[in-house]
Amino acid sequence: MVFWCMGLEVGARMDKLRAAVLGATGMVGQRFVKLLSNHPKFELEVLAASSKSAGKRYAEVVHWCIEGEVPEQAANMRVVEARLEDVMREGGVDLVFSALTSEVAREVEAEFAREGIPVIS
Repeated sequence: MVFWCMGLEVGARMDKLRAAVLGATGMVGQRFVKLLSNHPKFELEVLAASSKSAGKRYAEVVHWCIEGEVPEQAANMRVVEARLEDVMREGGVDLVFSALTSEVAREVEAEFAREGIPVIS
């Protein structure tokens, strides 16, 4: 069975979709990180947040507030700034999950959309 979602083919024989989480250190971002870690259809490729978190390990900068521990898959990932060029420098993604605040999201999400990268916000 194959599903089409925003121009992306998602089927049992397809490789995982490479995903980024924007705003990964906030509450909603943490939920995305937890849901995407070890997901059968998505590969968590990039964690992005503000410039003050960029360059540091996710476990160092996140104040984990949801149940359980920081997912092992995400804990040692290096956080990048939530900008198109920084996310793409990490190797590119197929789609973006955004947990950015509305004032930041307006500009940043539009950059990804202009490049043809679906944004789930």
